[in-house]
Amino acid sequence: MFIGAFDGRTSPKSAQGPKSKAFHFSARLCAACNGSQTQRADMEFDRFYSEVLALCREGLDPGQVFDRPGYSLGSEAYLNVFRYLAKLLCCQIADSQGPRLLAVRDFALGVSSWNVIHLNIDLDPIYREGTELLGEHSFAGHGGLAVLGDEFEHRPTGLQSSLTLSAIRFVFSVRFDEGVVAEIRRVAPEFWDRCEAAHQNALNGESRWA
Repeated sequence: MFIGAFDGRTSPKSAQGPKSKAFHFSARLCAACNGSQTQRADMEFDRFYSEVLALCREGLDPGQVFDRPGYSLGSEAYLNVFRYLAKLLCCQIADSQGPRLLAVRDFALGVSSWNVIHLNIDLDPIYREGTELLGEHSFAGHGGLAVLGDEFEHRPTGLQSSLTLSAIRFVFSVRFDEGVVAEIRRVAPEFWDRCEAAHQNALNGESRWA
């Protein structure tokens, strides 16, 4: 089992097992948040992934999973899928020394039913390229933390990450309104400056990551 950037520049290293610290976020969740308060979302996402995987194996659009009765809009199962992704996004933001986004946190913990997470499901092109070299293989990856931006207003408009399991990629994000922008600038000016710099780099054809 190997872990790394697989960017052609750095060498992957042995992860030595599924419980390796290499798989952990440096910003850790407390036991309650990682256990009782988010466990139902964790378990629901496992079931959701199985449903999506079955669709892909049938050659169908993975987005059709939301046409199934079990994941109808606003249902508890539907919300728990998005709560799992909200938790991952909170961890990515914390790993990047970002502020707590209260709406994302409250949704992830089940305190709120206001779903602030946007989701797109597709096939990961990196996995597809890898299968051409290695054949079918086990693979998992994440997209770190990316800054979304408006090319006309020239400002960050949200944060995005992704989770890849085998060939399937879940791309999830949160968008900023003016109130959130003002609050981040007030409580986390250094993080906001990094977001603006990442957005400007993207406009210049460079990295878009925070």
